[in-house]
Amino acid sequence: MKKIVHLLTALMLLVSFMSYAQKNEPIQIGWQDLRGKVAPYDDPFIAFTDEQFYNFSVYSQIKEMQELEPTRVTEEMRAVAKDAKQKLVQENIDIEHFLQQRTIIMHKRKQSENKANELLADKNIKMSGYMLALEFDNGLVTEFLLVPTVGACSHKPVPPANQLVLVKAAQAVKAGNAYMPITVTGTLRITHQSQDLYLVDGSKNIEMAYTLEATNVAPYGR
Repeated sequence: MKKIVHLLTALMLLVSFMSYAQKNEPIQIGWQDLRGKVAPYDDPFIAFTDEQFYNFSVYSQIKEMQELEPTRVTEEMRAVAKDAKQKLVQENIDIEHFLQQRTIIMHKRKQSENKANELLADKNIKMSGYMLALEFDNGLVTEFLLVPTVGACSHKPVPPANQLVLVKAAQAVKAGNAYMPITVTGTLRITHQSQDLYLVDGSKNIEMAYTLEATNVAPYGR
């Protein structure tokens, strides 16, 4: 009887340990998972033809420049804007309406780019990306950006805030080559913040939606 009790006790402990281990097992995620859910919205510009979109873009950009920096607008630019406007009017496009919609859509796109995934807040996660070191100390780094593509923030445009992760490594890591592919495991925090990034081609102010803390850094795929 005692042997049965001991076996049952051991089994219960094993089940309890397995349950605990599963709870603490990191969630494997991809970059798409970092995008937060936003309310769907209609984009009226989808119905534009390529030519209409081009003419509207040219007209709206020159119009905005005239309002903000009129001295930069040349006669040639005014002529181009006038021609683009005439073509849009001929196709019965309500320019003022779409100018208002452009502002609304730009705001909604910005919201979408900044929105973090609340479901991942404070979760133990595992994901892969590329290391962009912020500061070096004898070739070692403890803090860096995890970016989705090679060249992001440097030779390519800065990704949206919800596609940048500020990583704080548990131990100093050898930086290796620029944009070294890595796999990171740690606690994901939602921490909207901005930071100046100094690179060879100049400085940039970047916005980040996430911080990964107590992070283990390993070569890609491990």
